Amino acid sequence: MSDTQTTTQVTDTEQDLKFDREINVLGRYSSIIVLALMFSIPIVVTAVYKIPVDFGKVMESLGQLMALFIPIAVIENISYYAIIGAGGVYLSSITGNILNTRLPSAIAGMKLAAVEPGSRKGDIISILSIGASCLVTLTIIFLGMLFIAKFFTPILSHPILKPGFDNIMPALLGALVIPFVIRSPKLAASPVIISIVLCLIFGARTVSRYQSYFLPVIMISSVVAARVLYMKGFLPQKPAAKKESK
Repeated sequence: MSDTQTTTQVTDTEQDLKFDREINVLGRYSSIIVLALMFSIPIVVTAVYKIPVDFGKVMESLGQLMALFIPIAVIENISYYAIIGAGGVYLSSITGNILNTRLPSAIAGMKLAAVEPGSRKGDIISILSIGASCLVTLTIIFLGMLFIAKFFTPILSHPILKPGFDNIMPALLGALVIPFVIRSPKLAASPVIISIVLCLIFGARTVSRYQSYFLPVIMISSVVAARVLYMKGFLPQKPAAKKESK
């Protein structure tokens, strides 16, 4: 490998590290600011209107919510990071509605740009796509506040459209999952089979209610199954990179 190529690789690595540092610094400060603003609303309302607060009940309710949502948040962010990158995770977590809008927007943007999830270009495209989806969402919400009550409510509440709105979540999940299933059906079969087995053993309602506890089991089991399939030769191996001549 020539000195010029080595220098170029070192420069690219330094730029990647700088990009990651700046994204994490910006994401952390933005998250802290957003959390402060979120907590300031109930605190200010309580202080201004002198609303009595029972801290015992608050901590009891908070403990139940944290026990449920903290595992889900950790698992989801780890899962999303591999697809949309650190910047996409920060931005989508701050703006919310990840599964319904942010993740599909990022995947669609990377598909249109013909870049791979997890790559540097993929991370940048996901940030731009999620940012664009945030602007579109805010615009739709603003227009909805102006016009939906008067013009669109009778249309959206029509019985003909009700089945479509009742199946929005399955449609979104199907649109996200099917491309990965088509790309690697053997790899995608493991989490599906494991989920079905858990539902048969514990019941679908139990799995749905305690999904934050079942998700780590499904994820770890899927990784183990993928490793076994890879070692047995059922999954295609990437060709080794050719060494460049000096």
